[in-house]
Amino acid sequence: MNSAWTRVVLFIVSAFVILVAVGQIFFVGGSSVKTETALSYNFDEEIPFEAVFLRDETVVYDNSTGILCYEYADGIKVGKSTVIARRYKNSSDIAYKREVEQLETQIEMLEDAEKLLGTDNSQLEAISAQINESHSSIIDSIAGGDFAGASQYRNNLLCAMCKREITLKESDGYDEKKASLRRRISELNARISGGLYDVYAGGAGYFVSSADGYEGEFGYSDIDLLTEAMINGIVENPSKSTDPYIIGKLVSDYHWRAAAVIEKDKMFGIGSGSEVVVRIGSSSRLMNVDVISIRDCSDGKAIYVFECDNLVSETMSSRTASFKLVLKSYGGLRVSRSALRENESGELGVYVKRDNTLLFKKVSVEYWGEDYVICRQETGDDYLKLYDSIVVEGKELYDGKIV
Repeated sequence: MNSAWTRVVLFIVSAFVILVAVGQIFFVGGSSVKTETALSYNFDEEIPFEAVFLRDETVVYDNSTGILCYEYADGIKVGKSTVIARRYKNSSDIAYKREVEQLETQIEMLEDAEKLLGTDNSQLEAISAQINESHSSIIDSIAGGDFAGASQYRNNLLCAMCKREITLKESDGYDEKKASLRRRISELNARISGGLYDVYAGGAGYFVSSADGYEGEFGYSDIDLLTEAMINGIVENPSKSTDPYIIGKLVSDYHWRAAAVIEKDKMFGIGSGSEVVVRIGSSSRLMNVDVISIRDCSDGKAIYVFECDNLVSETMSSRTASFKLVLKSYGGLRVSRSALRENESGELGVYVKRDNTLLFKKVSVEYWGEDYVICRQETGDDYLKLYDSIVVEGKELYDGKIV
């Protein structure tokens, strides 16, 4: 009897456990959801093309011996008597001189920071902002391949950090550090063999330390001389052999023009006199340029000439560049298309997981991509917000559902 009763109890308990397990599996499987976070996202609708720069240029010659070291970065404006480069006897001299320049810059930064000695901390907030800005600029410069710019922002960061030390009374000056730097400068200067030979600009303009062989062939005003074949030829071969004694060139003006062959259908609505927005190379910087000429060529294409008075390094040092013409920019919250739903009122939106509850949030779609959309950031509480947890997968979703 006891054995039979025991078997009955065990059967009931086992059945109960099985039912609970099946119920849990069904409950979890039916209520589980997959989510993603609503993040800011920007997208530009663009037309890519290759363009050729038109510039009035004068080459700079130098046939002296020795190792050449340029004194300025490309795009710096110089005068006729400016020393644009120096000849050194060996590469060690150049390395020593570069280190001397870096050490002198450090001394200048320390002296600039010391100007705050004896002041209160009223500038601390501004200094902290400089630190954050310099740090962000370093990251942006490195990402954009502008390592010279990153180096300059690094100097700005170090200077701001020294100012912060002075302001917080964590340092009473940098006399010892400056003395050490000056001793090092003296040591380096003693190692330089001397015998420098200066190379002068010989004219006024914006100096570029390279030449591509096309100098003098495509001037600023030669827009009517360009043909489709010429532009395509330069794009395919942006440099050719040059005189070995050419060490650079002078660009006469900071205004620049660029010519490109583009399909007219892509440029619908853009005519001569239009102002458009472009991006050059890998830069994230947007620039406003004017379309000053459009000339038909073959197969539904035309030669478009753009003009701008905003000087950037890409327009000075290269004969060609990759452009992107920005037709429209979109910005907002990125949402997977699989997350989009309609509520009982036919309103488009998404389900958001808040704690363990689903809430329906409306969206205003700005851009429809292949597998995502960009939604405007609306102010109403019933709209999707930044960092909301969006449901992208789930079964039987409804407002107020417990998950």
